[in-house]
Amino acid sequence: MGRPPAFAACVALAALLLSAGCSDVSFSFRAVPTSEAQYRAYGDSITWGEGLTDKAAQAYPVLVAAREQVTYVNNAWPGDMACDIPVHQIFPHQDSPTLASHPFYTVLIGTNDVGVKANQPSYQTVYIQCHQAVLTWLGVPLEYKSLADGANVTTHGAGALDKTNDWNSWTTQAQGASVSFTLTTAQAGPIYAWPRIDDNSAATYSYALDGKVIGTGAAQTDPKIYTKNERSNSMTLIRIANVPAGKHVVTFTQTNAGTDGVSVVGIGTPHGTIAGTLPTVLAGIIPFEENNGHGGRCTSMDALCNAYIQDIENDVSLLAGDGLHIRIFDTRKYMFATPSEMSDATHPNELGHVELSHSVEAAW
Repeated sequence: MGRPPAFAACVALAALLLSAGCSDVSFSFRAVPTSEAQYRAYGDSITWGEGLTDKAAQAYPVLVAAREQVTYVNNAWPGDMACDIPVHQIFPHQDSPTLASHPFYTVLIGTNDVGVKANQPSYQTVYIQCHQAVLTWLGVPLEYKSLADGANVTTHGAGALDKTNDWNSWTTQAQGASVSFTLTTAQAGPIYAWPRIDDNSAATYSYALDGKVIGTGAAQTDPKIYTKNERSNSMTLIRIANVPAGKHVVTFTQTNAGTDGVSVVGIGTPHGTIAGTLPTVLAGIIPFEENNGHGGRCTSMDALCNAYIQDIENDVSLLAGDGLHIRIFDTRKYMFATPSEMSDATHPNELGHVELSHSVEAAW
C-alpha cells in the first residue's frame, strides 16, 4: 500500500517525541489492512484502548508502530479471552504470516480469562490450549504449513471443507473418516497440528504420525470454552515432539459415531525447507490491575493471576526452544497500575499505555 509523502516525517517526529519522554503528545498514525501491516496487535480491551480519549493515537500498538517506524493494525477486541482470538481476531482478518512479510506480533491476553473464570481454576488448561495455538499459528509462516485447503492434503470417507468465518478446516462426517496432511521438515524438531475445539461437538479422534497412532483427542474441552463474549469454539494445539527431519504424514481419524467430526485447520513446523525469516511473536505478561498500594486484582500476590503468568512464560519457553521467534514482553516492569496510570480499575490511561509501549519496545 502506498504511503502519503509526509508518512516518514510524521513517524520520525512521533518516535522522537516519545523517546524524549513527551508522553502527553497526541498524534495520528495510519493503520493498514492486516495482510499488509508489518506489526499486528492481538488482545483484549487493554490493547484495544478502552478508557482512552483517542485510542487511535494513544493505544500502545500505535505508539510502538511510531517508535519502530512500521505500519500496524490493532485487531484486539474488548472482552475477548485467549480462545476468542482465533475465531474472532485471526481468521476473520485472514492473518496467515509468510516468510516474505515475517511480521511482528504482540499477543496480550489473559486479564479476562483470570477474571471471568476466577471460580474455575481448571480453566487454565483451556487457556493454555488456546494461547499455544495462537502463538504457534502466528509464529509459523505459511511456507511451513500444510493447510486443509492446500495441495498436500488427502481425505478418506465423508467430510467437507468448512470455510465458515475463514477457518478453512477439513471436517470429517462419519466414524472412520480421516484427513491426512503431508509436510517435509528440514531438521529434527516438533510438528504442530491445529484441530478445532467446540463446546457443542461430540467428536473424538485419534491422530497418527506416518501411519502409527500416537494420541487421541476430543472436540470438547473440560471445562468448556464458553467465553465472556459468548463464544464456544476455538482452535487448540497438538505438539508432536522429536520428529526426525524428512517427509511426514499426520492423519486424524474420527472415532465417534455420527456426523460430529474432527475438524483440522492444518499442521506446521518451525523448521521448514525454504530459507527465510520467521515472524516474531511477543507474548505479554498480564498487566497489573488497580494496584493502589493496598492490594487488588492481579497484584504480585494474586495466586491465580500469577499461575496464568507462569503459563505464559512456560508457553514462550517451550515454543522458543522449538525454534520459533517468540519472546516475552513484561508489562509489569513498566506499568504498575498506580492511580496516575489507570483510567479505571482494569484499563491503563494514556500514561499507562506509554509504559506498555515501552515494555513492547524492550522486547522488540
